[in-house]
Amino acid sequence: MSSKTLIVQVGRRRAIGALALSSIGSLRIAGVFDRQISTDEDRVGVIAGGPWDRIVAGLPTEAVAHRILDLPFQDRRRIGQAVGPALEEHVPLSLDDGPLAWDHTGPSHSGRVLAGLAGAESIQAVLADLTAVAGVGAARRLIWTPTAIVAAYRRALGSAALFVTIDLSDEGAVVAAVSGAGLDALRVLAPCADDLMVRNVAWSLRTMAPEGARMVLGGHLAARLRPALERAMPDLRFETLPAVSPVEGLEGRDWRDTTALVGLVLAAAGEAAAPLLDFTPAGVGLLALSGFGGPAGVSGFSELAEELKPAMRWGAVAVFLGCVSLGIDYAQLLSRRNVLAARADELYAAAMPDHGGGSGRRLKMEMRLRELTSRAETAGGGAAGMTSLHLLSALSQAVPKNVDVEFDQLEHSPPSVKVTGHAGSFESVTKLQEALHRDTGFVSVEVKDVHSAVSGGGVEFVLALTTGGRNP
Repeated sequence: MSSKTLIVQVGRRRAIGALALSSIGSLRIAGVFDRQISTDEDRVGVIAGGPWDRIVAGLPTEAVAHRILDLPFQDRRRIGQAVGPALEEHVPLSLDDGPLAWDHTGPSHSGRVLAGLAGAESIQAVLADLTAVAGVGAARRLIWTPTAIVAAYRRALGSAALFVTIDLSDEGAVVAAVSGAGLDALRVLAPCADDLMVRNVAWSLRTMAPEGARMVLGGHLAARLRPALERAMPDLRFETLPAVSPVEGLEGRDWRDTTALVGLVLAAAGEAAAPLLDFTPAGVGLLALSGFGGPAGVSGFSELAEELKPAMRWGAVAVFLGCVSLGIDYAQLLSRRNVLAARADELYAAAMPDHGGGSGRRLKMEMRLRELTSRAETAGGGAAGMTSLHLLSALSQAVPKNVDVEFDQLEHSPPSVKVTGHAGSFESVTKLQEALHRDTGFVSVEVKDVHSAVSGGGVEFVLALTTGGRNP
């Protein structure tokens, strides 16, 4: 299930954008439009194909007053509290004039940030343009175009490259120094005549271009103004952006003429590198709610459901599939439980034929087991199953009649038996041992001790027997 996203930049003379289909973790461009709009009448109905689930629009370059600030802390909450008052000291706008946006200049997330204030009139003008060209008046995200352009250059040249972007279009020029640490400097030039534009760009390069950086040209006016730039700055070597687009779906078009659109596509897909200034109106965008790169406040939560509408469809599908999966698992477990219960009933009926079902079956089975175990211990079946009484009887029967032997004590700890007694002589004890080996089921018969009786008549002995084996 896909959601429709409109990505658009409306300029003075041009409306350019893309229709994208987005799903979880992906965004695919389904079409690109590029229209010239010289009059207000040309703007009406330029874009068709709505309604859209999401709208990402570009905010013009001159609509924002910006500065790069170095703050003495890195905590995002503290930066959010301090960046507004710090920016007011450097720009001709106040926090009451329009929304504030800021972002870290690079991946390090240090105290160095790019901050901007947009005028409320500029925001309203963009929304009015969207109403005219596409029939919509609210953007889910409103991205400042220069930061989108820098994101497109960084994707095309690599995040570790040291370069200067020189993006030239009818909307003006964006000159930015970029290194592996992120955005080092940014200058935005208003649209003007070609000769004045060349002089302004040359002045910007002399004041902000780092030594050894690549000078990279882009924008649909780059080819026209490059010869003049080379004549104005013969000590610099200019190059153009790579022809391979950093985003898919622009085949057959020269993306270098639409760098702002490519940056907005990256922003819509969540792949744009910092900094990215999002001026989504308060109470409209999800980013405004979270406070990450969006305006300072939110007028309410009513727009959150609208922002999450594409994700809610997937959420409903996930909940439905989860319920189906749980239902299948429960049915399988219930079926297995019924099979085991039926088998348990069969085993109980076989073991307890005289007892019905009902409760307490476990207790009945345990009592039956103890009863059977007790019977097995007292039943015949060899010396291993003999009781103490049976052992005494077996010992008495095994003693030959001509052997003078009497048993005094028997200790039975299966399988061991200890027997003490006295005999007429040492020879009598030996005959007793042989008789027990021969005529009983004891595994072993060992004379542990034999000595003369203290009374002076005969001997006293101790036998150690091990039960088991054949029946005596």
